[in-house]
Amino acid sequence: MNTSIRLSSRSLAVLGAVILCSLLTACGQPVGGKEKTLNQQQADQRAEEHIQRAVAAVFTPPPRLERQLFLTFQCKDPSDLGSEERIQVTRRYWLRDLPKERNREYFDKIHEYWTHNGYHVLEDDRADPNNPALFVEHNDDGFRMSLQANFQGDLTIGATSPCIWPNGEPT
Repeated sequence: MNTSIRLSSRSLAVLGAVILCSLLTACGQPVGGKEKTLNQQQADQRAEEHIQRAVAAVFTPPPRLERQLFLTFQCKDPSDLGSEERIQVTRRYWLRDLPKERNREYFDKIHEYWTHNGYHVLEDDRADPNNPALFVEHNDDGFRMSLQANFQGDLTIGATSPCIWPNGEPT
């Protein structure tokens, strides 16, 4: 029984185009990050919205959010082969006034919330006894979220934007 598959030159060309397109970017989207994006203020607001929605959905009673890190940094090695003149914004908070013995429950609840609300898991280290962590990315806007615990059991929640133009448009 011969199980080899023969492809015509046209089929090979189409297959090659599909592979190339998927490697560079989503088909139909501009390559190289030249399209309009959120501006920095909008990205800060969107990151905050992602955090607030997750906290409201998972933590009862809600924790006190203590600002840990609000940072804007240059977009290094962008995955879309675009300009390094773009930036990313990050917001991260300590989640205070939570009982640490419930951390595993919080990780499981936020995993359930994120996976049922348009996020896909990038890294799942919930079972790590020393530094449990969960990293996800939103399917629609590319914002990445994290829930992490340190050695003392203190939790942080954070959001990071995809690469954006500071003013929303290429310079």
